[in-house]
Amino acid sequence: MNGFNDRDGTLYADNVSLETIAKEVGTPCYVYAASEIRSQYSALRSAVEKALPADRQPLLCYACKANSNIAVLKLLQSLGSGLEIVSEGELRRGLKAGFAPEKIVSTGVGKQRSEIEACLEAGIHQFNIESLPELERIAEIAARMGKIAPVVFRLNPDISGGGHHKISTGRKRDKFGLSAERIFEAFRIAEKLNSIKALGLSLHIGSQVFTVETFKTAFEKLPALVGELRAEGFAIERLDIGGGFPIIYKDEKLLDLDSYAQWVADIILPLGTEIIMEPGRYMVGNAGVLLSEVLYVKETQDRTFLVLDAAMNDLIRPTLYDAWHGVEAVSNRGAPVRTYDIVGPVCETGDTFATERTLPDMQSGDLAVIKSAGAYGFCMASNYNTRPLPAEVLVDGDRFAVIRKRQSYEDILEKETIPDWLE
Repeated sequence: MNGFNDRDGTLYADNVSLETIAKEVGTPCYVYAASEIRSQYSALRSAVEKALPADRQPLLCYACKANSNIAVLKLLQSLGSGLEIVSEGELRRGLKAGFAPEKIVSTGVGKQRSEIEACLEAGIHQFNIESLPELERIAEIAARMGKIAPVVFRLNPDISGGGHHKISTGRKRDKFGLSAERIFEAFRIAEKLNSIKALGLSLHIGSQVFTVETFKTAFEKLPALVGELRAEGFAIERLDIGGGFPIIYKDEKLLDLDSYAQWVADIILPLGTEIIMEPGRYMVGNAGVLLSEVLYVKETQDRTFLVLDAAMNDLIRPTLYDAWHGVEAVSNRGAPVRTYDIVGPVCETGDTFATERTLPDMQSGDLAVIKSAGAYGFCMASNYNTRPLPAEVLVDGDRFAVIRKRQSYEDILEKETIPDWLE
């Protein structure tokens, strides 16, 4: 997390003290360091530029679901990124952030009619097809609209990838993609549909893939399949090889980007297709923290609890995935240490961010950050316990801006109505 640094015992995001942000914006809030996002994008882009010819550079489509704030999207768009979306809402966000439709890829197993129509109207780069019924629906909608839908078919390679079983997507038991046999069937059906243009394959095995050699194993499934499809006369012009690059939460092994890029050069490049990648968490995960204030320090015979004003509704990953997030004090970082269980105020035992963590001696009113919260943090937040959604802040050098205002109680309650018969 190079965007966050200690200066004389106080934690900063880029050149802005987190104490300053807490004072001006309040807590809890998400804070993102633009420098870290730029650094991650640059590292991946540099690796593929070294390994692949200039005329065969991949289209990097940021996986919007990791962090969909429009300011974050605009930052990535300004760097040259494309966008991978999984909903009409994300399409609308991407277009508002300035992404060209021809750099947008639509994925997901449950594309709704309205989003298919919106994507066709916008003229996106491609649909990644996950099932035969989906193919039929897109064909029907495209025909009605007088459009031709560009599609690729997602291969399920029966390879386990991902840091948790809930985010592994490449096993045959998972809901994602098509078997190799169904891929052939899909191409044969598409060949008869005037409103479909089948262009290739996609592949994505999961998120936070610790065993980086798994990527190579997955890629090696493609050459034979591509050869067999071409032998039947099908054009394979595009290969979307997904994402899933890991970040460090605790002690994970980072992906060797140069080795990854070389695998792409050795395995994918010779197939002569356009190459698409879908990095998500990798771009933003370590660029964000959840900034929170200590409400109480509760001591029992067995434990000392640090009760924060942030809760599981703000960051659900620890209770949903048993995810490990680092926790640090914002100030007094050199004070004598104590061991805490770090919890939120929601009435669930699952509202626990960390157990038996060593932190400097903390008091009510002190600030703490939950680290590596830039991906799947705010975008998975909820109003559980009628708690307003937190603010989001983007720091860029010595500047910062609120990129989403804190939700108010009025914002929550105005969406609900009482039927006449209950008045």
